Amino acid sequence: MVTKPSIMLTSSEDGGTMNSEPSPVGYCGLYCGACAIHQGMIRNRAMQLLEVLSAYQFRDIAKEAKEWAPELAYYLQFEEVLQALMKMFGECPGCLAGGGPPVCVIRDCCKKNGFSTCAECDKMPCDKLEPQIQCYRGHLDMLSRIKEIGENKWAKEMAQKVRRGFSYVEVMSGSEVRTDDQD
Repeated sequence: MVTKPSIMLTSSEDGGTMNSEPSPVGYCGLYCGACAIHQGMIRNRAMQLLEVLSAYQFRDIAKEAKEWAPELAYYLQFEEVLQALMKMFGECPGCLAGGGPPVCVIRDCCKKNGFSTCAECDKMPCDKLEPQIQCYRGHLDMLSRIKEIGENKWAKEMAQKVRRGFSYVEVMSGSEVRTDDQD
């Protein structure tokens, strides 16, 4: 069994190799840069909502408006939930840099078998991948592409897609994600 290191070599402009950094591709084959958590979408949107509500002094409004909308009696708890989301989904450095779910059977399996992704495994797809396959349309196609062209080339392809606005939220929800720079 041949194993690849789970790093991506970055090159300088003159073609020399600079340093290595953890691969932006998780063990499951997902590109971390396309993840809404890695992109800061949840944290940023929760923060923006809190800022807008604060600017409009919504705490005061909620106290009076709860007569018409009883749910507003829970407004302070709502702010706490937004704060928790910001903390929980704050910054993720990526799977190979210590991010991702704390317990991951795919990560454990790949480490045990010396794989950098599931694309290297002859048993792929297996039951461990089932949640990703169900959640991310085209997940097996991603792994096949990694197997075909290699992890580094695939990561470069995905980085291009992300620069054009791609996020896995689109794959999960079936809708386009609106980015902040769209009108």
